[in-house]
Amino acid sequence: MASTAVNAYNASEEQTAEEARVIVSAFAYSTVALIIVIGNGLVFTVYRTNSAVREVPFNRFILYLAIADFMSGTVALPLFAAKYFFKLVLTGSAQLFFEWGFRFPLLLASFIIVLMTVDRYKLVKDPIEYEISKSNAKNDKTFILVLIFSAVYANIYYVTLAIINPRTSSRKQKLVILTVVNIWQIVINVAIPLVIIIIVNGMFLFKLKKELDKFSAGQSDSQSRGQGCDDQPLTSLSITTVSVPEVAINLVSIRQSIRTANKDLEADTTNVQKADTEPVPARPRRRKLLRITRNLTILVSVYLLCYLPSIIFVYLPLFGFNHDAMPRAGRVATFIIFLNSAINPFLYAATSRTYKRGMQRIICRRT
Repeated sequence: MASTAVNAYNASEEQTAEEARVIVSAFAYSTVALIIVIGNGLVFTVYRTNSAVREVPFNRFILYLAIADFMSGTVALPLFAAKYFFKLVLTGSAQLFFEWGFRFPLLLASFIIVLMTVDRYKLVKDPIEYEISKSNAKNDKTFILVLIFSAVYANIYYVTLAIINPRTSSRKQKLVILTVVNIWQIVINVAIPLVIIIIVNGMFLFKLKKELDKFSAGQSDSQSRGQGCDDQPLTSLSITTVSVPEVAINLVSIRQSIRTANKDLEADTTNVQKADTEPVPARPRRRKLLRITRNLTILVSVYLLCYLPSIIFVYLPLFGFNHDAMPRAGRVATFIIFLNSAINPFLYAATSRTYKRGMQRIICRRT
């Protein structure tokens, strides 16, 4: 009787704890979904109403990312929460639809990050060609292609799983196929998008380093030319010792020599000033490149930090790490992914003055 009472008490405690976790999770999911919808909706409004924001080509890609984040808050997060709260067991086409709706917005955001990095790479590589070829219509076509590709790519894993699903009773064969399928899932859903992001950002940083090295080399050359001008002697006056009777005769030539010396002095001074001011036009571009790098680094770093826990939990089973708390920790890791969609609007305001001013105008006008 005592053991039965203890078991009943433990079961009651576990049920109470589970109910508390459900309440906290529901509040957290609802709050994040609300922040995602309001924040990215504000981004849409700023882009539509603020001409200064629309004039910057890169802000078009921010709009694309806001669309993907908005879909994460209105489609992916509700599906994920419904499966957790209602403990849904999906099979067949229902599972395909659920996984597609969950993964499509997240993969779309990943590939838009790649597009943003490629755009910054083009700007660093050839700014003149970038200014000539920039076009919102061209960017919109690229976005539509990425949208279609992400929609197809989101279901590759589960379509493959449905095709190769074993119909045999051999336990050994099922384990082998299950291992292959898990590796395939990691490759499709994690490894390929992550590798693409790393490669593209590596190309951008490599090109940026070359451009900054050019600026440094040009500045050092200009400084050396300036020092060379300082070291060069001015044109000397060839005034020789003359006798008194020859003073009147040489007076005209002396005045001409002084005028020549003054002209040479002005020319040398102009050369020195030109050498000192040669790096100045490069300084704004250098500051612009550093600002571009800072903003892109912030976006990509926050993205990777939010995805890192989920990536870790995907790889752990391959190394034989299994624990009773793994499903719960996996849900927390997935929830952190959605935090990225909620944080991004704040990052836009922090890294872009035009977005910050546009958001301030809308918020202050409504309040």
